[in-house]
Amino acid sequence: MPAVPAVPAAPDKKPGSLIERPTDDMPAPRSADPAGSADAADAADSAGPAEPAAIGITGLTVRYGAVTALDSLDLHVARGETVALLGPSGSGKSTALKAVAGFLRPTAGRVTLAGRDVTHEPPNKRGIGVVVQNYALFPHMRVADNVAFGLRARRVPRAEVARQVAEALDMVGMAAYGRRYPRELSGGQQQRVAIARALAIRPPVLLLDEPLSALDAALRADLLGELQQLRADLPDVAIMYVTHDQTEALALADRIAVMRDARLVDLDVTGRLYRRPPSPFTAAFLGAANLLPARVVSDCAADAAGTQARVGNLTVAVDPSRAFRADDDALLVARPHTLTVAAPDAPGVLRARLTGTQWRGATYRLTCLLDDPVGTEVRCDVSSLDGVPSLGAAIGIALPDAPCVLVPTEAGT
Repeated sequence: MPAVPAVPAAPDKKPGSLIERPTDDMPAPRSADPAGSADAADAADSAGPAEPAAIGITGLTVRYGAVTALDSLDLHVARGETVALLGPSGSGKSTALKAVAGFLRPTAGRVTLAGRDVTHEPPNKRGIGVVVQNYALFPHMRVADNVAFGLRARRVPRAEVARQVAEALDMVGMAAYGRRYPRELSGGQQQRVAIARALAIRPPVLLLDEPLSALDAALRADLLGELQQLRADLPDVAIMYVTHDQTEALALADRIAVMRDARLVDLDVTGRLYRRPPSPFTAAFLGAANLLPARVVSDCAADAAGTQARVGNLTVAVDPSRAFRADDDALLVARPHTLTVAAPDAPGVLRARLTGTQWRGATYRLTCLLDDPVGTEVRCDVSSLDGVPSLGAAIGIALPDAPCVLVPTEAGT
């Protein structure tokens, strides 16, 4: 069997390069552009899939009595692709992962792995690796025995078990800890062991359910870098990554599936979804954008250059995410870091009143209420408070020079 490349894991090592796999169905060659290329995505889409998806989810529904935990999910993950399921608690993302893993039986729909229908197969027959939030290590087993568990269940020869366990532990930087018990490890070390156990069986599919959420901020950042490196070193493994943390999704995923209220809201290449969110929910959840009420000046097509909208007292150039009619109500997407502050009587600014400041280390988050539209809250990130007025004083908010994306209101979606 081919050897798994050993990658030493250390908190200060340089993370693997971020990539974007822009096709909606099957992976394209890795791009050097971390944000991904929309043109490459369109070209790959037109080429069509060359093989069955590593993970195929069709019409997947999970109900518990009158409660719908997952509603008609359609999603495909290609070999070598990482797709993040991103959403708030209760959105259905973990339910989807558990259905793919075989931990729960769907009410309706179908799950396939490389074209094979596994909807009704038990977890141990699916041949996939799973990493969960609470590690799920056996406390009475040493680290090496935990990692070997899946291999022994598959009756892999003893010598091969020892070799694959050593390789998996080396891959996550835990080669020296094989004789220890889980209780003798830190939280980050236990999570590395859980990842090694999932990788030891050399699965074609790896499912990760909030793997970093139980760790502190510094350790989470370290392991995120290590997951980037692992992802680069496992080019043929399809990964489904469940998280509520947009930083993890942006750093790891080729595509992001945004979920809300048990349904898939939006799905696209990571960079494009961030830069041009198609819905208010995705704009707000992925990047914490301000959503400013706007009115379209004239009929326009999606992506039409020269489109304008009125926002308060301003008429500004916008980038429409879809077709609009004149006088349609819409929402202008403006992320806090793209806004700047100015004097309230400066030309081309939205007049507001400063209601709060919050120090965030590298930046200050300003909270303001616009005079027009009345009461609209706007958040703005600035590097210092120099020139910022006192609380309750008038302030001007300047929009970025580049046209902001325009999305429909919830009622208009």
